[in-house]
Amino acid sequence: TLLPQDASRSYGYLLPSLHIRQEFDQDSILRASYSTALNRPDFIHTAPYRIVDEDEHTISEGNPNAKEAYAHNFDISYERYLRPLGLLSAALFYKKINDPLFVATSVTNGYKLTRAENGSSGNIHGLELAWQQTLDFLPAPLDGFGVYANYTYAKSEANLPFGIGKTELPGTSRTNYNAALSYEKYGISARLSYNYRSKFLPAFAFTNPSLNVYWDGRSSVDFSASYALAKQWRVFGEMNNITNTRQIRFQGQR
Repeated sequence: TLLPQDASRSYGYLLPSLHIRQEFDQDSILRASYSTALNRPDFIHTAPYRIVDEDEHTISEGNPNAKEAYAHNFDISYERYLRPLGLLSAALFYKKINDPLFVATSVTNGYKLTRAENGSSGNIHGLELAWQQTLDFLPAPLDGFGVYANYTYAKSEANLPFGIGKTELPGTSRTNYNAALSYEKYGISARLSYNYRSKFLPAFAFTNPSLNVYWDGRSSVDFSASYALAKQWRVFGEMNNITNTRQIRFQGQR
């Protein structure tokens, strides 16, 4: 039996923010801020649809009652500008999240049901470090080189829907870092970069947390370059994942 369904939703939020900036001297700046943000569910998560796979005994459906997540963000950072062109920065952050969103899997009448659900609350805190520097003090042609590196540590926790426990926030990796070597001179613009992201949880298994699905940690090396043939012409190329690392998804233990 087909039963037509419809759903609608609207959003009306104030998103206040407050920013404070203290300049100690021309090259040293302290920043502090409070801000708010909204994360709305994707359309596919709220549309009133249902897909049943009788062979695999799975059900995928939208949840029109899934709420948008609302965040209170607190940030403080220090920046030190390095002459002639460089930057050192450090930042601390804390985010309090109401109604965090999960893509959840549970078992109903022998079928594995996947749909969006809300937890009651969550938080994430951590730090960010960054360094960027041109090496124009080197003799030509090496003075076109530059380096860039950053590191982010983030620890999160969220209350699961239906009050069944706690977990890390979906989509958050504990560790991220990047490093890059660039060259900008003689019409050449090139960048060799290394990127790493630790494992993260995209979906949560309500009935058995040991069956959680994870994306494993992954690193990649990428290269991009361009050359200005003339003022209005430029040729460019890119090489992605030069080391051919795999994206691995696993359930439970790796």
